[in-house]
Amino acid sequence: MPPTSTTLWAPTERQAAFLSSPADEALYGGAAGGGKSAAVVALPLRWVDNGGFNALVLRRDTTQLRDLIAKTEALYPAFGAKLNLTTGTWKFPSGARVWFTHCEHETDVQRFDGQEFHCVVFDELTHFTEKQYRAIRARIRGTDPTLPRYTRATTNPGGPGHEWVFKRFAAWLDPKHPRPSESGRLRWYAGDDEVPRGSPDALSRTFVPAKLDDNPHVTSEYRANLVQLDAHRRAQLLSGDWLAKPAPKDLWDRAKVRHLEHAPSNLDVRARVRCWDFAASEASDADWTVGTLASVTHAGLVVIEHVHRFRGVPAKVRSEFSRIAKADKEHDARTVQWIPQDPAQAGKDQVLSYQTGNPGITVRARPPSGDKIVRFGPASARAAAGNLAVVRGPWLDALHDELEAAPGPKGTKDDQLDTVSDCVAVLTGAVPASLEAPRSLPKPRL
Repeated sequence: MPPTSTTLWAPTERQAAFLSSPADEALYGGAAGGGKSAAVVALPLRWVDNGGFNALVLRRDTTQLRDLIAKTEALYPAFGAKLNLTTGTWKFPSGARVWFTHCEHETDVQRFDGQEFHCVVFDELTHFTEKQYRAIRARIRGTDPTLPRYTRATTNPGGPGHEWVFKRFAAWLDPKHPRPSESGRLRWYAGDDEVPRGSPDALSRTFVPAKLDDNPHVTSEYRANLVQLDAHRRAQLLSGDWLAKPAPKDLWDRAKVRHLEHAPSNLDVRARVRCWDFAASEASDADWTVGTLASVTHAGLVVIEHVHRFRGVPAKVRSEFSRIAKADKEHDARTVQWIPQDPAQAGKDQVLSYQTGNPGITVRARPPSGDKIVRFGPASARAAAGNLAVVRGPWLDALHDELEAAPGPKGTKDDQLDTVSDCVAVLTGAVPASLEAPRSLPKPRL
């Protein structure tokens, strides 16, 4: 342990309430800026003097995991721990282990079969599915009475798992709940049913809220960035409003979007990309294949320049991709084509086939992940602030129609929405390339 005279980290009042909760299952946060990641990193340190302690800390994908690893590197070495970069596991002098890893797909839960954890932590719980959560919680066990058998989680509202998380912790999150619970108070559940304390198979749950104002370390710039979000996302992240849902035109309103008569010249452009979303059918009700061309100027304005949208079988998709990519290169040789990378080896093979099949064209890949509306947030906020513009063209009404309807009912087409989200993400540096070139396949370190 580090010298007692040195304070490496001190929790806020809300973080302390979360860290000290005796609940079998505890959720923390519910808004941005409450210090969730710092609490996650500090949580396992309570038991690392016990050589039998084994903890699992999860994010949905590897990209999200890197920030947590960086935070541990500022704290764990002071406790004598060493990091195995290959596995993402910290080992402490006692023998205790804290494993930081990801669980991107529901089938990935099989990675943890046969393993025993005393504490499992889900960072950003709404990024996970309920099936993942239930399956991994089943790995919590142990016989040492001095060690916990806990599930801990942090989250903001929003994300693909919003509804199931809201339902599971409704007594604390839903202001309309018939029996609302106070912050940090324990309630007991057998399965999904609330039961009296001491009932057979009963486990306790709680929720400890934390908002921006509860964290004295948050900067004014962080708050300013939250204020710039669209109204729906701002209500979720700044106010912790779990009932906030966007209505049509909340995320995009053509009357308020900046329109240009012409795309910016190559000299005015810092970077130009076309992001694709592939489909594979000519049926009239099928999804569309979409390629959206966008640029960012030296002044920081993101411009949606063109949308190519069609339906077709895979052969037509490949042919149209090549035709459009060549035309883009003739207009601006710097243009990068971004395509989705599906999971597993089949996805990698598809990316490589597009790269090798289009010599002279720069093709990069991105793994699509996360809630579509959350991913669209940066584009929505930029449009509302006047930092995103669209070029007038025959394709524009279809784009406006789709974006104004978001989020539509299940089954609503969102192919253009996805590509606009990706254009903004890659032009602003939020999405790194997964596969840069056919003969350069970076292996993840974690």
